[in-house]
Amino acid sequence: MLNSFKSWIAGALFVASAAIAPSAQAEIKVAMVTSESGLGDRSFNDMMLAGMERAEEELGAEFVVIQPRAVSEFQSTLARAAGQDFDIIIGSSFDMIEPMRAVAEAFPDQAFGLVDVGPEPIADNVVSTVTKDWEGSFLVGWIAAKETETGTIGFVGGADIPIIHRFFIGYYYGAKMANPDVEVIETYTGSFTDPAGGKEYTLANVAEGADINFAVAGATSAGVIDGAVESGTFAIGVDSNQNYMAPGSVLTSMVKRVDTQAYDMIASVADDSFQGGSVLYYGLAEDGVAAAMDEHNEGLIADEVLAEVEELRQKLLDGEIVVPNYFDLEAGQEMMGEPPMATPPSVRNASEL
Repeated sequence: MLNSFKSWIAGALFVASAAIAPSAQAEIKVAMVTSESGLGDRSFNDMMLAGMERAEEELGAEFVVIQPRAVSEFQSTLARAAGQDFDIIIGSSFDMIEPMRAVAEAFPDQAFGLVDVGPEPIADNVVSTVTKDWEGSFLVGWIAAKETETGTIGFVGGADIPIIHRFFIGYYYGAKMANPDVEVIETYTGSFTDPAGGKEYTLANVAEGADINFAVAGATSAGVIDGAVESGTFAIGVDSNQNYMAPGSVLTSMVKRVDTQAYDMIASVADDSFQGGSVLYYGLAEDGVAAAMDEHNEGLIADEVLAEVEELRQKLLDGEIVVPNYFDLEAGQEMMGEPPMATPPSVRNASEL
């Protein structure tokens, strides 16, 4: 699918610079730097790749995909890319914030983009985005609480970090709004690249009664889906539409349109509207998030629940419901959101966030 121009495999740090130089004929030259889970995660990175391919088709862009093997390689990878003739270098990991800030300061004339991170601007030559994943997670949390037969649902995150907590807070808020008595199990595998661990944590949640588990763990999420298949329970996919990975076992997927975000960054370079230092938001109002419905999960969710989800979506757009954002919470906070709801123990009992 990708030709030699578009793929810089894991060992690329040791390849001569000329091997990653973009084509001289392209009007827009782009480098995509993946998170450590790389392409083939059927999640975040693959969604970003779709944005690159759209830019290639619609804008005539050419791109390379650079796949660092570990977080520790992010800064050197970005620095090497900045030494080439790219119009924009786009990254895709929360752990890339500090490495990109350092490289952006060293290369002030290079345009950078970082997809789906935090609310703070990174540098004057970096545009970043925030996906309002808490809104999409709210919708799938509602669905999970309505569809559970055990009264217990689970959350399987990757690394135990704020951006993943953002998903959990939305999921928890939606579930508790749908059913105040539902139990929500919060777990983190510690990795975005460990499907075996994802399966292990899922089966542990199932043993505690969770018959639906929301996977927010990059490539680890595949193991959550495997665990659902093995245990006869349901998984909820994340980032991309993962319903196809196990038809009948994936209740829905919380889709984050990071493909659109990457495309918009490239388009801003193409039309000279790039605004370094800005943070752009993509939520329900911007079609940035959705609960995926297709032929692979048809019939798994009751029609009345789907109708309720559409009503909730409109209330969110109208401002009647305000889903809490983890980054706006404080340790020990007892209530959150509009309408107000009790915070989960991980917030209420925390000494710091």
